[in-house]
This record gives sequence, C-alpha cells and structure tokens, in this order.
Amino acid sequence: MSGIKTSETGAVRDMYDAEAESYSTMMDSEIEHPLYSDTLNRLKKRIANIPGVLIDAPCGSGHMLAMYHDNYDGERALLGIDLSPQMVAITSLRLRSAAEVLVGDIRKLDMVPSDSAAAVISHFALHHLDDDGVMQAIAEWHRVLRVGGQLVIGAWEGAGAIDYGDDSDLVAVKHGANDLEKIMREGGFAITRNVVELDEGLMMDAVYIEGVKE
Repeated sequence: MSGIKTSETGAVRDMYDAEAESYSTMMDSEIEHPLYSDTLNRLKKRIANIPGVLIDAPCGSGHMLAMYHDNYDGERALLGIDLSPQMVAITSLRLRSAAEVLVGDIRKLDMVPSDSAAAVISHFALHHLDDDGVMQAIAEWHRVLRVGGQLVIGAWEGAGAIDYGDDSDLVAVKHGANDLEKIMREGGFAITRNVVELDEGLMMDAVYIEGVKE
C-alpha cells in the first residue's frame, strides 16, 4: 500500500462538479468499449437469482447503470451514489425513473440497509482514497451486500501518486492488484476475477477485480 495521503473530499467533489459535463460527453463513446458490456454481462448472470438493488458507487454520469437497465435487466432496482451533485444531476436525467440517484460518499452508504444489495459496482474511484479509505469502502460494500452478492471494482493499478501534470493539483494514488485482492479477501470476499490491463489511451495499468460476499 502507498501510505500517501490523498486530497480532501471537498477538493475531489469540486473537480468532478467542474468536469461533469465533459466527463459525460467522454463516456458517450467510452461506454461502447467491450470492457463494459463484458463486465455487465457477467454481472447479470451472477446476480440472476439474487434479489436486491444494484449499486453503482460512484455512478459518475450514469452510463453503466443505463447500459445495465437498457441491455441486461430492466426490472432490477438501481441506486447511483456520487460525491458530485453535478454528476448526480446528469445521472438522474439519464436514468429518470429507472434509478434512484443520491449525493453521497462511497465509504458510507447509510441509505442502504445491511445485507440488502445484490451487487456493488465501483469503477475508477479508489485512486481518490488513501489506504484507510479503501479499507473503509470495501468494508461498507461488504456490509450492504447480501451473501452471494457481487462486488465489481475497476481501479488504477500500480504504486505511488498519479501524475495529473498541469491538469489538476489533486493528489490521487494507484493501488496494487495484489493489495486490493488482499483487502477484499480479508474483508470477506472470495475473488472470482483479477485482471490487469493497459489503458492505451492514458498509458496506465488498470485492475479489474470481481468478488462475491461469502
């Protein structure tokens, strides 16, 4: 684990509020990458017989929830959580009555009862959390999931701080695939997938980990 202290929550919220519209536009094309359809197809099969809500935390611009609702399961209850009110507004407009969308911290899902969710998706948010924050988030996701519920994580993989160059002065960190798997296992998850792939656009490694609550 890195030991690096990441930027405060308020700074992260402000950055995503400012970038919400451009992020949403970027995701209009990004969501067509096979990564997303492959991930959601596996998820649909694994939670087919598990009741409960599908949570996307953070939901960003809502593209993954919309794809799941439109292409895989139009009946599943959906909940989007995001730190950024602007992201929540965009997701609410995209999903309308198909999902509940709330402002919130992925480390503290007080609005979700324990042992109630079928799945939690979290793509590319853990770099904004330090080591303790990652452990808090995974513990909280374990709390809200039913036994057999699925956790799907995408994260920037490696060690050390992420270099934003002149684009941002935020401090964010990469997390090792083995470190994340260890935290998940110790937190009560059985690992079903752990794959590291190069993101050719950003020239950074990404790790995709899937687990089931034991």
